[in-house]
Amino acid sequence: MKLMKLYAREKLAEKDIEWKEVYTDKTLFLKEMYDDVIGQGSYFRFEGEDSSSGDSYYCILGPAKIKHPKAKFFAGVRKLPATFSAGGKYFDSLDAAASYAKETWGIPTPIKLKPYTATQLYGISQKVDKWKDNKEKEEEKLEDENGDNKEVSTGKADL
Repeated sequence: MKLMKLYAREKLAEKDIEWKEVYTDKTLFLKEMYDDVIGQGSYFRFEGEDSSSGDSYYCILGPAKIKHPKAKFFAGVRKLPATFSAGGKYFDSLDAAASYAKETWGIPTPIKLKPYTATQLYGISQKVDKWKDNKEKEEEKLEDENGDNKEVSTGKADL
């Protein structure tokens, strides 16, 4: 008979991790998009480091499925550096996602968190597409305006 030792995995909430709200360039774009499409306090990203192991993690709270949005909220976490997106669960409200993140990973409930429900996410895919189109048009307009202000050199000496 062979005996095996089983070790219980420690929840991130039980570790000494100080979580801070931190955004990358990509996630700052997402925060701006969701703040405009859904409203302020609808998307959050946190990073934290386990002081005993030195392992770093990130956590996402916000609308689910960035590439193919659906009417659910998401709470997920991943160890850094990450090559894959965060793994987690889907919820009918942002409050429920934040509660789960607090209990499971020790994520502080954001002060700016709003009690959004899946109802506010109805038609999110079309709203996101429209927002992206408008953003692209604004950027093209800025590029055109900035391009018109550039000096053009003819290569001839000024007389």
